[in-house]
Amino acid sequence: MPSLGLGYLAAILSGNGHDVSILNCLKERMTYEDFAAFLQKERFDLIGFQLFSYDLNSVKKHLAIIRQVSPGTVVIAGGPHPSGDPKGTMTFLEDLDFAFQGEAEIGLSMLVEQLERKMCEFQSIPGLVWKSGQKIYCNPRQVVVDIDSLPLPAWNLIRPESYPEAPHGAFTKAFPTAPIITSRGCPSLCTFCAGSSINGRKIRRRSVSSVMQELRLLKSRGIREFHIEDENFTLSKEHVAEFCKRLVAEKLGMSWSLPSGVRLDTLDRDMLEAMVGAGCYSLAVGIEFGSDRLLSLTRKGISVKTIVEKMRLFSGLDIKVTGFFLFGLPGETVAEMVQTARFSRSLPLDRAQFNIFAPLPGSVEWTKLLKRGALDTLDSDRLYVHDVSYVEGGMTRDKLRWIQRSAVLRFYLRPKILCGIVSEIRSLRHLKFLVMRLIDTLFR
Repeated sequence: MPSLGLGYLAAILSGNGHDVSILNCLKERMTYEDFAAFLQKERFDLIGFQLFSYDLNSVKKHLAIIRQVSPGTVVIAGGPHPSGDPKGTMTFLEDLDFAFQGEAEIGLSMLVEQLERKMCEFQSIPGLVWKSGQKIYCNPRQVVVDIDSLPLPAWNLIRPESYPEAPHGAFTKAFPTAPIITSRGCPSLCTFCAGSSINGRKIRRRSVSSVMQELRLLKSRGIREFHIEDENFTLSKEHVAEFCKRLVAEKLGMSWSLPSGVRLDTLDRDMLEAMVGAGCYSLAVGIEFGSDRLLSLTRKGISVKTIVEKMRLFSGLDIKVTGFFLFGLPGETVAEMVQTARFSRSLPLDRAQFNIFAPLPGSVEWTKLLKRGALDTLDSDRLYVHDVSYVEGGMTRDKLRWIQRSAVLRFYLRPKILCGIVSEIRSLRHLKFLVMRLIDTLFR
């Protein structure tokens, strides 16, 4: 899917007079050899990577190519992994010049300006991770308080209309689609999530007028659907009400969804009806477990009883609901995993995503495991929610994958669910990507 993070950074650098491009190697089906040829053809003063934990070894290989083909290029990494493990990132990626933890819109502009002037006052740059000799320094972070002050993402460089029919959430009503955000930050305390290490816990919202301006721009580019990627879109009933009212008044004719998930305890019937009336046809909810013990242990702030009650709100509404579930949390029993899988089938869900616990850098679970020296066996090639990067106790990788596969198959191989999925397939290409995702989930 298109990268909003890179889009915002590109817009800022372009606005400061720099020549910027965005490269998605996966989308372009680039091999490492292709990347080397690309660098020989296009010379860059600076290259930045958006780094998820799963990308660590891939980025390491890309860095080696850059050092060989273009040794004078300054290389930076930012995104989720450096935000959660800044010093570890700089240590593992020894060819990296700099990294950013948290939001980089303020700091990256300052760093580029200093590099242009050949200055080395790096200690003044918010969020910068840098080296001096053998020592690694991590500067204090600074979030963008007024996110309306940011330019819109560089949609001309991201080109969402050029992406394949494989959006976040897997399903759409209309192609092409584009992701947007209307807020940043998450005050929730879920121990398995590292979201707050990137955008902090304080919610900062864009004005509805700013969001409408972006949607009009996307509409003019031929985008027919948008996906709100906020962590907490439904936290404020007033914000949702204003957004829906304005969206109806704009008459853009765009469908939309919330594939990143919302908290069930923030929903009420009036809010859902307003969203459906404004074109929202799909959302995901973070359920995670069918056990009150695990919901309490992970600080989800919700109970099984509340989940069941809140799911009744969707009765009679024309909206597809996806449930997020999690297996393999440290201390979780096989019986609790089976309980979660059974719970998923008891709820009025249209789709379910069964993820496997990964100790994400910056999360509470990562910190706990790190403190007790339990991460020596971590497989960084598998730091991904569809794979097994960490197991403990009597659990094995194969056993955990079997539990996940069983949950997926038993949920989806029910006539009602299967027929619903088939009815949402939009094209042969869409079907191809759905099959690829199923294979990725079941056989990775």
